[in-house]
This record gives sequence, C-alpha cells and structure tokens, in this order.
Amino acid sequence: MSEQSVQSQNYTKLPPPSGDSETAEKYIHQLIDLINTEKLTVIHTDLSKFDPTTLADHYRLDLKDYDVEISHNKNPNTSADSYVMLFNNLKSINNASTEKVILAYIHLSELQFSKIKTVSDEQIERRLREAEKKRFKEAMIPVDQALEQLGASDNIINESSQTDNQAETDDNLSVPLDNTLPAFPTATV
Repeated sequence: MSEQSVQSQNYTKLPPPSGDSETAEKYIHQLIDLINTEKLTVIHTDLSKFDPTTLADHYRLDLKDYDVEISHNKNPNTSADSYVMLFNNLKSINNASTEKVILAYIHLSELQFSKIKTVSDEQIERRLREAEKKRFKEAMIPVDQALEQLGASDNIINESSQTDNQAETDDNLSVPLDNTLPAFPTATV
C-alpha cells in the first residue's frame, strides 16, 4: 500500500481536528462580515420540531461545496450549554446522493455564539421584512391600478365640469364688442 493511501485511511478513522478560541474568533468575524454584506445567507433550523431539551439553536451557512454549521446544544443530563462550529464538506457520491463529511470543528464561547446568532437573526428578520414588503406590493398592484383609474376618471370629470362651468360663466359675462351696454326697456307709468 502506498504511503498516501495509508494516510488517507488513517485520516478517515480519526475524529475531525478541533480549532481553538482564537481561530473561532477569526471565522466568526469573517462570517459576520459576509452576512452583513449579504454575500452569505443564513438558514435557521426550526428546532421546535425536535427535542427541545438538547437542541437550542442551529444555523447553517452554505459555502457551495462546504457548509458551516453553528449550533447551541444543552446536555440532557447536566443542562450545560455547548456551542460548536462545524465545517462540513458535501461530497457527491453519485447523481442521487451526497455525503456530509465533518472536516473540522471549533467549540465556541457563549459570547462568540451570541455574536453570530445576533447577526444571523438580524439577517433572517431583514429578509422576512423584505419578502413581506414585496408580497404586499405585489398583492396591491390591482388595487393601486383601480385607484389610479378612478383618480384619472375623476380628473376627467372634474376637468370637463370645470370647462363647462367656465364656458357658462363666460357666456353670462360677455360684453358686446362695441362696449355699449345693452338697452333696457323703460317702464312707462
């Protein structure tokens, strides 16, 4: 067996390597910057579908062939909080399936997790507001068109009425061109 295949076999049997707090901080800052500039989209897993005694929060960031997963878990026996960042490689096994391989992980402090959670939740909320605003705008298109049509037809009626009224007023106030006043019949007694 070649040395490379032995190393490959040993690597797959070993647990994924772990990073330290300083490395975690570096990745947290990079991810926050990418989220804030909308270059990376956060996906939040609704954990209410699962056992809430162990899972508290889970965020996933898609980096094409890689994923970053950030989780908050509670130990079911001790209720101790655990925060972890996983780096996954999604390998395509064949056309029908993929395999998730954990490349590395980092335990996070509560503060580090809190930073990424805050930015992630803000992005999710912002995207929900934008989607709701878009849905509202699309739903209101026929109403806006109806209001515009009614407003336009009202203007036509008002303009027509004003033109008719002005013409009537002009007729009543007309003065003969020779500036003579019309003759009034005189009453005889």
